[in-house]
Amino acid sequence: MMRPMRRAAALLAAGVSLAALLVGGSVSPAAAAVPPSFHFTGGGWGHGVGMSQYGALGMARGGATATQILTHYYTGTSVTPVRDDAELRVNLVHAATSAVLRSQAAATGGGAVEVTLAGATPLLGSAADTWSLSVSGTSVAVQRGQTVVGTAATVTFRWGGTRSPGTAGTAPTLLLVGSQAYRYGTIDARVVSGRLEVVNTVRLHDEYLRGIGEMPSSWPAAALQAQVAASRSYALSRYAGGVRSACSCHVYDDTYDQVFVGWSKESGSYGAQWVAAVSATAPTSTTGLTVTYGGSPVTAYFFSSSGGRTENSEDVWVATLPWARSVDDHWSSDPSVNPTYAEWSRDKTQAEVAAAFGLTDVVRLDLSARTRGGAVDLAVATSSTGAQAVLPGVTLRSRLALPSAWVRRAAVRLAGVDRWSTAVAVGAQAASSGAGVVLVSGESAHLVDGMVAAPLARRKGAPVLLATAAGLPAETAREVTRRRATTAWLVGGSAALGSGVEAGLRSLGVTTIRRVAGPDRYATAAAVAAEMALTPGGGAVVVNGADLPGALAAAGPAAGAGRPLLLVTSVAVPPATRDALVALAPRGVTVVGSPTQVSPAVVGTLPSPWRAFGADRYATAAIVARAFAPLVGTSTVVVASGADASLVDALAAGALGRPVLLTTPGALSPAAAGWLREQPAVVRLIAVGGPAALPEAVLTQARNA
Repeated sequence: MMRPMRRAAALLAAGVSLAALLVGGSVSPAAAAVPPSFHFTGGGWGHGVGMSQYGALGMARGGATATQILTHYYTGTSVTPVRDDAELRVNLVHAATSAVLRSQAAATGGGAVEVTLAGATPLLGSAADTWSLSVSGTSVAVQRGQTVVGTAATVTFRWGGTRSPGTAGTAPTLLLVGSQAYRYGTIDARVVSGRLEVVNTVRLHDEYLRGIGEMPSSWPAAALQAQVAASRSYALSRYAGGVRSACSCHVYDDTYDQVFVGWSKESGSYGAQWVAAVSATAPTSTTGLTVTYGGSPVTAYFFSSSGGRTENSEDVWVATLPWARSVDDHWSSDPSVNPTYAEWSRDKTQAEVAAAFGLTDVVRLDLSARTRGGAVDLAVATSSTGAQAVLPGVTLRSRLALPSAWVRRAAVRLAGVDRWSTAVAVGAQAASSGAGVVLVSGESAHLVDGMVAAPLARRKGAPVLLATAAGLPAETAREVTRRRATTAWLVGGSAALGSGVEAGLRSLGVTTIRRVAGPDRYATAAAVAAEMALTPGGGAVVVNGADLPGALAAAGPAAGAGRPLLLVTSVAVPPATRDALVALAPRGVTVVGSPTQVSPAVVGTLPSPWRAFGADRYATAAIVARAFAPLVGTSTVVVASGADASLVDALAAGALGRPVLLTTPGALSPAAAGWLREQPAVVRLIAVGGPAALPEAVLTQARNA
């Protein structure tokens, strides 16, 4: 079921601005590149108002009844018997120039059809006859085979075995309109506004509902019964509105109203189950269970699946309907329930996206304005000239032929019950196999050594795992065993990673242990750079040795670009760092940190330096991510907590070699949100840390940015 309307366009007049990143020092952002294409990911299929059909499936599998499903999706409603034996006019052919009908035997002796041109004697035909209809002025012209029968304002077909067969008799017969077969009712044809309209009149109570083709008949009985009741409610509301002049009908047979496929529904696979569902919702021969609000049937909209919540009606169409409120629909996001549309992806060219917005090109998309149900409310596109255009989410969906307006980035959370198991989960993603591991201290007092380990791990194709001064946590030991590791690099001195760590590794079969350390954090960083065995003439990243957030934000991009992290103080370049720079002979150095963290005097001693910093750790991380984007790409981005208590999670994340965005646990940091909005190529987010460190609501904000 699909509806074409959208709420008032006045929303588009709202002022919208895109967040901008500020780069400190002498570095300014380069002009935004025009991406050749856009990769859209999202969830769900359909408009989102009313009952989610895959949600109904999930609820039914969980033991919910049809009434429980219906009252969940239609807020404040009741499910009660309502008289439903009305004669419903269902449009089968709309605004056509011609149509072809013929009968077919459904049982022995069947096939008879009676055709009546208004005011004329009925004609009796058989399955051997083909009836061709066409427009003749304001009348319908009828041809039987090659013989012209005549014209009439209305042409009526009756066939055998129906409630009103005329002279066609009682033998079961089907009437085919084109290739679609109908078993019940009568069919008439007339001309409306110069076009042919063909309508099947059937009893709503059973004849119509048996032909509704909106849900697979193999689904659980409760889901099928919920669909029957929703379809009945929708049809009753449309019947109450009277016959539509444009189609001479109450409802169309397609997604403009609801799909009606006639005989093929009940005669097809599992058709008996669908018929049973229709019967189960009909307490008497003239009443059926209906979704009502205030005692009247509701226009029970339904759709395939959502992005996790249904929509408020006014966020999609015009009217605020009290029974069409946004409700939980997590079943739609469960791949075991909704394997096709729990997560979907579509690639669109630059030309397609630019045309959708009416711009010469598009360099940024801001999809952060969301409905109550989490779908895109307003989409803002910015061109390379700075011009902006705004589209409602439903229009964006339509113009780009997306399954739904729940457009969002794909995301995976890498986390365990504690820091040790979180590092294992991240390591499995960073390097799924391999016989080497990099170990750093996971204890708060010694985190500083570990912050330079990520580039080494990336270079060696190894994960970053955590240990203590005393030995290997159980989770780390299990991962070393699983990998059958034979080589380990210990980044940090014996105070951080004691002899118990080495003994534990040897007991697990690790034969080569290399300790990479110096007398202080600066020398340890230099030792890591030497262990990477890089060819001189590359690049390097320099961070204040006391700036753990800055180092962790830089570690992922540095690792991805194959650059070591070296440490300085705010006012000096330690000898170990100076010697490392001489050995590396870098073409240039990225300095991460403000003039307070790394003084201009220090920067002046570095080879070809440029500095990136922001107003806080979150802005700095976003700026570093932007600077390294051309080197490491932005298809996958790491999101981690920037709170001091959770920084340990980001230690292991650096080995992923991806841009790293830091955020507060209360809400997505403005800097991270702004960066995501100006990076249309971000397809996938990796959330590092559990919900306590990085709440699901914050991850959702990142997916929707």
